[in-house]
Amino acid sequence: MDYARQIVDRYWSIRMGVCIPDVKAGQVAVATCDRRTYGELGFSCRPLWVMHLGDRAMVSVHPAALAEVSRLAFGRDPNMVLDGGFMAEAYAALTSALPSARLSHPPQSEGDMGIKFYHPGNAPEVSGEGEVRLLTAADVDKWPGPRGGMPAGTLPCAARGEAFGLFLDDLCVAEVMTHDTAVAEMAHLIADDGIEVAQEYRGRGYGKAIFSAWTREMQRRGRVCLHGTWVGNAGSVGLARSVGYIEYARNWSIHPEDD
Repeated sequence: MDYARQIVDRYWSIRMGVCIPDVKAGQVAVATCDRRTYGELGFSCRPLWVMHLGDRAMVSVHPAALAEVSRLAFGRDPNMVLDGGFMAEAYAALTSALPSARLSHPPQSEGDMGIKFYHPGNAPEVSGEGEVRLLTAADVDKWPGPRGGMPAGTLPCAARGEAFGLFLDDLCVAEVMTHDTAVAEMAHLIADDGIEVAQEYRGRGYGKAIFSAWTREMQRRGRVCLHGTWVGNAGSVGLARSVGYIEYARNWSIHPEDD
C-alpha cells in the first residue's frame, strides 16, 4: 500500500475509532466516537458518522447508542449503511438514547452525502494567469465582492504560513486555507483544505491553479492532502479529480444542530 494511503487510513482510523485496515471486505464495523479527537480538542461531537469505502463500512456512534446501532448494522451489506432506511433507524436510536440532544436530521438525498478525497502524491503544476503567494491579514481588503466564508488571511492557518491567495495584480481572486486537523498528533502529516474563488472569477481556472499550488506546497512540506465536499457539489468534486485526487470514501453524519 502506498505511503499516502497508509497515512489517510491512520487518520480516519483515529477519527472513526475503528482500525480501517482491519475491516475486511463485506464487513460493517461499529465503534464509539473518539471523544479525544472531538470534545477534548474542541471539535463538536458527531453522534453518528457512517463511512463507506466501497467494499467496507464503518459506523462511529455515540456510546449511549452503541448497542442499538450495532444491532442495526449487524449482518448488513456495507452498501446498506448508505441507504436512507438505515440512517432513519439510526437517527431514531440516537434520539431515543440522547433525548436532551438537539440533533440534525438525517441527510435527505444522495447529493447531501459527503465525499472524501486524498492525493497520492506528486500533484501536477497548473500554469495560468496570476501569482500564488502566502496570505496575510493585510490582504483582506483585496477580495472582490461578497465572501462565502471567513477571510483566510485572518485565520490561524495564515499565521502558520498555510493560507494562500491567487492574485491578479493586487487583487486576490481565490483563496485556499489549511484546516486545523481533528487529530492533533497528525498535523505534521495531514493537510485538509478549504478553497474559495470570488464569484465573478469562477470558471476561469483560478480554482484549479491555486488548489494545485497548495497541494504541491503541502506535499513539499511532507503532508498528505485531503479534500472533502458533498457528492452533489459537482464543481468541487471535479476540481479535486482534475488535480489528481482519488476518492477515498463516502459518508453520512448526524450531529448536534449547533455543530
